[in-house]
Amino acid sequence: MDTYSEKSEQHEEPVGLYARIAAVAAEHPDRPAVVAGPEVLTFRELTMLAGTLGERLVRSGLPWQSPIGLYMPHGIPMVVGLVTALAVGSPYVPLDPALPAQRLRSMVEDADVGWVMTEEGQSGPGDWSVTYGEVVLSAVGRGDTDVSAACSAPGARPDDLAYVMFTSGTSGRPKAVEITHGNVLNLLDGLSVNVWAGVPHSRVAWNANPSFDASVQQWIRLCRGDTLVLVGEECRKDPAAMANLLVEHQVTDLDVVPSHLAHLLDELNSQKLPLRLFVGGEAPTRELWMALDGMTREYGLIAWNLYGPTECAVDSTAARIVGGSPTLGGPIAGVRTYVLDEQLRPVPDGAIGELYIAGAGVGRGYRGQPGRTAGAFLPDVFAGDGGRMYRTGDLVRRRGDRDLVFVGRRDRQVKVRGHRIELDDVEAALGALPIIVDVAAVLRTDLLPGPGIVAYVVLTEQMAQKELRQQFAEVLPGYMLPASIVPMDALPLQPSGKTDYQGLPAPTARANVPTSGPGGRLGAYASDTEELLAALWGEILGHEHVAADDDFFDLGGDSLIVSRMLNRFREMSGARVKPRVMFDNPVLRDFAKAVQELLRTHS
Repeated sequence: MDTYSEKSEQHEEPVGLYARIAAVAAEHPDRPAVVAGPEVLTFRELTMLAGTLGERLVRSGLPWQSPIGLYMPHGIPMVVGLVTALAVGSPYVPLDPALPAQRLRSMVEDADVGWVMTEEGQSGPGDWSVTYGEVVLSAVGRGDTDVSAACSAPGARPDDLAYVMFTSGTSGRPKAVEITHGNVLNLLDGLSVNVWAGVPHSRVAWNANPSFDASVQQWIRLCRGDTLVLVGEECRKDPAAMANLLVEHQVTDLDVVPSHLAHLLDELNSQKLPLRLFVGGEAPTRELWMALDGMTREYGLIAWNLYGPTECAVDSTAARIVGGSPTLGGPIAGVRTYVLDEQLRPVPDGAIGELYIAGAGVGRGYRGQPGRTAGAFLPDVFAGDGGRMYRTGDLVRRRGDRDLVFVGRRDRQVKVRGHRIELDDVEAALGALPIIVDVAAVLRTDLLPGPGIVAYVVLTEQMAQKELRQQFAEVLPGYMLPASIVPMDALPLQPSGKTDYQGLPAPTARANVPTSGPGGRLGAYASDTEELLAALWGEILGHEHVAADDDFFDLGGDSLIVSRMLNRFREMSGARVKPRVMFDNPVLRDFAKAVQELLRTHS
């Protein structure tokens, strides 16, 4: 592996992502770069910290382009760590502390992570099977002016890796996607031409988890001098708190998945915020599209639908959300799109074909998986420039106005609340558990309160739902956990012996939680509040009866459904309850007591 001194001799003036951030810092040193509540980091401070930490990494023997894991929660230290990685020419690898340890181990191994950057008090699972270095961000003070902000690393070039990000894989192990500085610079410049043209300095909400590629579209705004306003996890779950943050910090730009946006619409409408909304991660419904069109006409909101796979640096197409019906629009600058049949021949306008993406946004491939890379990244025979085109697996048709319309998928990949999930990945992870004899995972759209994954399982022995979910959580990230679990004696089979997915039964209203009738297993409800909440939970989660000792999340609830439930409770009772109360008291009986105490305190 090359050393930094060897790279310094080979490199000309750096033109990578960090060079853009450093140029902003030179021109606007005191402009806020990152805001997290009352805490503010200027561009001068950001580059000083990145330079100081980067120099420490170089001197400690970090090899050129050695991946750096960022194992820390979403916050200012994460931003500093990310920019430091860019400064030393290392691809960063986001490692979400909330992920199961087993999944983190496989990510560290597959990405060849040699260093993990943390903040003080944050340590990784002790059984990671790699040797890793540790840089504690808090060890470098903000006022440390004795250390030069200049880092001796030569700076990245367009062909160098910028990050390695994981997506769901069919083998039960996530796939490590390699994206270069040139790929990300194309995203930055393409959106600047097609979406941000004429937009002055903005205050951009960093709303996405750093482990997902939507976050890249948000942090790259630093490269054009915009200010990042960090959105905490608790704030994301509370529509009122989210709207207040947007107002308090004068946020101009919000990137959000449609399923999350649906929970925010009422608050955004009540505030009449003239935001620029960037909607992506999943297909918006026609109802959401028309609602955003109406908000645009009423008070000047601007909304864009952005589409693109992780393998092509986040966004490949863009469409203004105005009138008509949902569309992916057309390619951003630097990107080409083809709609092809199974023989890789262009289909006529209006016909359904598979979408292929080519141009400067197409990533390097899957790290350490040349076979899988070759199957998905094909030679671009239409351009004839030696480049490649990525096979998305998405079925689309091209309208007469040349806009692309999403039709569906050609495989078992699904999107749930903006997260890309391979159902084979879910089956492989669950199938490896000793308790599981056989498993089938499907996406069902007929669940309440909305689409979700259902796991049909054949077990070695009977096990309570709560214990099953605990085992599932040890091998699957939270966003991949089934909304419902259906135990079966055997899975239905086709004549070929393969699982008959069409023959799987619909989950019953109470398939995933046993009940003993109204009032639950421990008798009648203890208060009117319990009874009211039981009816509300049953309505929202689609259960005929909810017991006093039932757990909201075992019933299929999640953070977004918490927001919906609390909004309905406020409509019914007039009481505003923060999501934290729900997360701390997920059992109905405990939540009812917490609500009653809250009402007494504020009466």
